[in-house]
Amino acid sequence: MTLHKWFLPHKDTHKKAHLLSWEALLIYVLLFVLLQVSFSVLGNIAPGILGTSSSIQKQRIIELTNIERAKLGLALVSENQTLDRAAEAKAANMFAENYWAHFAPSGKSPWDFMIRVGYRFVFAGENLAKNFSNSDDVVVAWMNSPSHRENIINGKYRDIGIAVEDGVLSGQSTTLVVQMFGTTDNLALAVAEQPEITRIPAVASLNTTSEKVLVDPFKVTKSIGLSLISFIVILLLVDMIVLRRRGVLRISSHHLAHMAVLSVAGAAILTASPGNIL
Repeated sequence: MTLHKWFLPHKDTHKKAHLLSWEALLIYVLLFVLLQVSFSVLGNIAPGILGTSSSIQKQRIIELTNIERAKLGLALVSENQTLDRAAEAKAANMFAENYWAHFAPSGKSPWDFMIRVGYRFVFAGENLAKNFSNSDDVVVAWMNSPSHRENIINGKYRDIGIAVEDGVLSGQSTTLVVQMFGTTDNLALAVAEQPEITRIPAVASLNTTSEKVLVDPFKVTKSIGLSLISFIVILLLVDMIVLRRRGVLRISSHHLAHMAVLSVAGAAILTASPGNIL
């Protein structure tokens, strides 16, 4: 089999190049899946090598949250240091128990972290985010989710606590954002008998992320995906140009199917984000 048959349509039958066959496309998909599996294995073998870089700032999160509340004429929330400590404790616990959820495997709830630091709430809520690169994208993602948006624009909340912590989660260097909301009834607290509460100190930045992340799986996957799509598009264009020069003007259903699949895949890759919310 000559090399040109891999890249050019057959000179006699005008059959598409071998690299444009459905079998070749299946191989591309399998290789892409293999890449994802390899990242998972690498994360388990060498925790902390994989990860994304971020520049998320706590004060910016609070500012953007209040901007959204102001748009609806709601009272602004104020940063509460005790609630900050609860958020920091929650982030530390997610790294310590290696989970990504509102409730820990050990049974701890978001409210447990608030109570342990002495924040006695009447109303409370929590938003989580991970692996975003900047503060604005975090708040945009929360606002695009009905349940998270409901927390941000809940008029019952008066206090906010934020934690932005780096660590290793499931083998990958991760930036966690914990956003806690609450309201206390100060009058009730003044007259009620206070139970004994074990207070935990504020959690310092974990700094368990490696100083230099060697591999960003999202960027690598995105780059390879876009490169592969570009390669296939070039082959399709070459196929049409060669056939036209041979006097065989053909835009078949196969070309249209290829273009449709590539368009959907390209759009999905371009709009994808490494961040997740919960």
